[in-house]
Amino acid sequence: MQERTTQVDPFYQIVVSAKIVGPEEAQEAMATAKKLGMSLSQAILILRHSTEQTLRFAMDAHELVKAEKINVDTAVAAVICARQNEFSILEALTMMGIVLDRPPPPKVETNALTELMVDATALTMDQLASAIKKANETGMPLTRSIVFMRYQSRRVVLESITLLKLVREEKVARDDAVRALRIACDKRHSVWQIMFEQGIHKDCSGASLRLPELLAMSMVVSESDLMDLLEHEVLLEVPLTKLLLDNGLLTHSLLESAMTMLDLVQSYLKPYQAAEALRNCKIKNIGVYQAMAELNPPPQVQAELMRFGDLLVAAKVADRSIIEKIASEGDKPVRVGKKLLDANIINDQMLYSVLRTQSLYKEGLLSSEQAIELLKMCVKTTLTVDEAIAKLGWTIPIRMQWSWT
Repeated sequence: MQERTTQVDPFYQIVVSAKIVGPEEAQEAMATAKKLGMSLSQAILILRHSTEQTLRFAMDAHELVKAEKINVDTAVAAVICARQNEFSILEALTMMGIVLDRPPPPKVETNALTELMVDATALTMDQLASAIKKANETGMPLTRSIVFMRYQSRRVVLESITLLKLVREEKVARDDAVRALRIACDKRHSVWQIMFEQGIHKDCSGASLRLPELLAMSMVVSESDLMDLLEHEVLLEVPLTKLLLDNGLLTHSLLESAMTMLDLVQSYLKPYQAAEALRNCKIKNIGVYQAMAELNPPPQVQAELMRFGDLLVAAKVADRSIIEKIASEGDKPVRVGKKLLDANIINDQMLYSVLRTQSLYKEGLLSSEQAIELLKMCVKTTLTVDEAIAKLGWTIPIRMQWSWT
């Protein structure tokens, strides 16, 4: 009988060296795979040592190792790069200067989305040309190239995509969309805020959460992947649900769970609770109703509504004694905010931040704890609400339901 030299499984090396799983977890998965007669990747998923989306990086890199196109060390570096930058393995290899023999991607050119951004001066022609060049060199989508080269934030790109969709649906005139985006970029405000103030468009309340918003809030799909799909949805006119399934970002069961959550938001769940429950559906591989039952506090327990003054005090915007001195008990939040502004206790930007945070909390897009944490960050820094949300790593739909009158 011929002796065989024991070699370390390349896939094992990749997942451990790239820190997708720890050595002990990998050993446990190896033992499980051997016992049950399955692959190491299947065992890792069954033991829930990693998510399918994360493990996909290692699996794609391993395929290239098996095809002898890259070695294990390069595969590990590519996996780390891909995870950090939310690239595919091929995009990561290209950024590392490694170009494999493959059919060239379709040539990227300007489109209706980038034309809208250029007209609104959210992007210069030189920046667009450079982003197109990078997209054609790497094969990454144009919007991702724009964000990667830091020509514009992901939030502004996503808002531009939604603006284009509103234009296509004839809900907003293109000239108004261009004007709103230009002002939003100049003032560092949300485009929804500008459209609300300018009377261009009033967004729906948080009670009617949309699918992409729920997916982003729950972090079930990354913002980068969602940005790519939303771009394709509006430019290619392909339904988002089909794109999600075709790209393997959602399973049919998880999509059904998301749709159930959306229905329940209007009658039973607050949006932030729906996001938490959907996240647990994916992480724990459990059903909708079990995920809701595990929410703490449970949805059926009505928490006491945090009053506007309580939010201001908790976030250290103003002392309670000052609020009680200058505001009457029946004053609405906008009136209280104006009085604080007139008394030079807060400035214009803080007034925006306070009212925006209160709006997000009232509509269930933030819990009371999140609202306080968000406003505290705005108080301690010069960040706007949108910038603070990004800094905290949250994805929150921006709703503008208050007025200055």
